[in-house]
Amino acid sequence: MKSSIVVLDHLDGITFDRARPPFANFEAFASTAHGVHWLARLVRECEKQHQANKPELAWSLVSAPPSPILPSAFNWFAVTLVNYMRLVALVQKMNAEGWGSDALVEKRNRDAIKKHCGDYVEGVIPEILHWRHKVAAHFAATDPWKDDNLGTIEQSVMGDVQYIRPHFFVGLARWARKGELSSLRPWAVTSTYNRLVPRYWPELASQE
Repeated sequence: MKSSIVVLDHLDGITFDRARPPFANFEAFASTAHGVHWLARLVRECEKQHQANKPELAWSLVSAPPSPILPSAFNWFAVTLVNYMRLVALVQKMNAEGWGSDALVEKRNRDAIKKHCGDYVEGVIPEILHWRHKVAAHFAATDPWKDDNLGTIEQSVMGDVQYIRPHFFVGLARWARKGELSSLRPWAVTSTYNRLVPRYWPELASQE
């Protein structure tokens, strides 16, 4: 008999019971997870193609990636993964407080929800969360904050992708402008996904 308990985070033990779910419809868990898996496969196929075409290449700036969609795939992955993880964190908070979904509309709970979800993501994928804020959700250049230096603002619109065998990265070549170094940090879709699979989706294989 299939268990009614859904494990969302195997490391922190975050679960919910299908018989008493946190929301009347919780399809977003599956749809965002599916998006993360699909994008990880897409990027891995691009990596395999790049390596097959240039097997001698160990490192490069990628001016013409195997797929023109690759820079966007990084951005979509960042946004979708952050959405998924914030939802996991929300269930953790609801479990701890004994909340139903009606508690989410109470004004007194708003700041606590936002902080808990943000802290959870920051604790697991800080470099991707920062990329999401400064590039993927919107370019820092279009909404500059007081802590955004010129290096960060200019790099936000570069769409830069680099390759270090066997993976593509963004943020490796940190841009400096007028002595101000971009705050964006390097990360790779494939290695990030492989690191998170045991925690969130152990029933799935890593991207080889």
